[in-house]
Amino acid sequence: MKTPKILCISTIALLLLMMAQGQWHFIPMRSLKGASTMPNIPQPSWQTMKEGSWQMQMDKYAKYNYGFREPAIRLYNQYLWSCYHQTLNLGIVLGKGNHLYERYFVEDHYESRMYKYTTHPQELLDKFDLEARRLAYLQELLREKGTTLFVAMLPGKDYIYPEYLPPRDTMTRPMGPRAYPEYLRLFDQYGVNHVDILDWFLHIKDTVDYDLMTPLGTHWSNIAATYAFDSMMHYMQQIGSAPIRPVALGRAYTDKVRTPDNDLGQLLNLMITPRQKPCQYVDVALLPQTDSAQRKPRLIVLGDSFFWNIAYNFPLDSLFEYTHYWFYYNTIYFDAEHDNVAQTDLRQALADADYVMLSYCSGQLYDLGNGFLCEALVKLCYTDEEIAAVRDSICNNIRQDEHWLHYVQDKAARDGIDVEQAILNDANYLIQNRPEEYFSKVKNGNNR
Repeated sequence: MKTPKILCISTIALLLLMMAQGQWHFIPMRSLKGASTMPNIPQPSWQTMKEGSWQMQMDKYAKYNYGFREPAIRLYNQYLWSCYHQTLNLGIVLGKGNHLYERYFVEDHYESRMYKYTTHPQELLDKFDLEARRLAYLQELLREKGTTLFVAMLPGKDYIYPEYLPPRDTMTRPMGPRAYPEYLRLFDQYGVNHVDILDWFLHIKDTVDYDLMTPLGTHWSNIAATYAFDSMMHYMQQIGSAPIRPVALGRAYTDKVRTPDNDLGQLLNLMITPRQKPCQYVDVALLPQTDSAQRKPRLIVLGDSFFWNIAYNFPLDSLFEYTHYWFYYNTIYFDAEHDNVAQTDLRQALADADYVMLSYCSGQLYDLGNGFLCEALVKLCYTDEEIAAVRDSICNNIRQDEHWLHYVQDKAARDGIDVEQAILNDANYLIQNRPEEYFSKVKNGNNR
């Protein structure tokens, strides 16, 4: 009889311990890597309990908040990885030789990312052409204000190391247009400033003794990013007028893996992260300025996560008066005054900057600017009062168009918002995504 009692008491104690850990987290746990949305605890009501929605939400809440969740998930992930060489992270694809890839790079290589936007190749090509023309016009407008704009075309892992990609087993759709070669052609055609790091990496791939992109990473390696940004600063001074303090790169040395050279390996969330050989790194040293009274240039970087490798390795505060990082044209980093681009005065920010760098890897070029190009063009060409007048006109058109209004009313009901708010949302969407239809200066400027 002692054994059943011991098991019963142990089980109760374990459940109580898990409940206590879930409530107070008194035992520190190694956090899981990656982003997740934690559900709030649902508020019960007779109606929600009768419908069963409260039970469903409570079950979802419990799955995210039980005690010792982190090691339990890591242990299960380890079992799948060790026994079946699989992962539950749908964003990671296992390539040959234990090379890891983000799924969207694999999709881009075998099908292009066209199918995220359309099934018609010409529609995507027209989109690329329009964005390139918008970019050329914006470059001209900013040049008049003394601001130099350029695009940094960064490498995707599928371009640099296609030999380690998994087979094309699950991707059978026809190949569509790819953003990188199309934009490369269009930038040359329309005179858009750009630096092609991807092509440079392809040329040096077989001659360097370090990984341009590590097996367990998705970004360019820290050492490759350091060499690349050193070259990019020279390019910036060639096309712009604001000098940048010179730097010297030291001798390469081998050290244990640093962030983010194993970022995909970390996202597997295993008990034991797969081992990766030590990586090479290089330190950056500042050289004396030729003119001590010279003002440091101001830099705005707009783009994807590849810029983090640069921020980790360069003393940006010593090179630039500020380096504001507009991450996907949403969150702002390295800016003490603003956390989000919606808080900024876009006209003033662009006029104050010496350089604006659009920094995108091959797989993210499909969303070049993330809405920045349209908003910047409209605000540089029109006053707030003129933009508001156009917005009001669109709202009135929606109210007077029976079919359009009915569509917006349905959308408002589905989203649980006021009809007037839905009308305003539609008007803002059109201004932010199709400004040529409502602003003649933008249309004429893009078509020159």
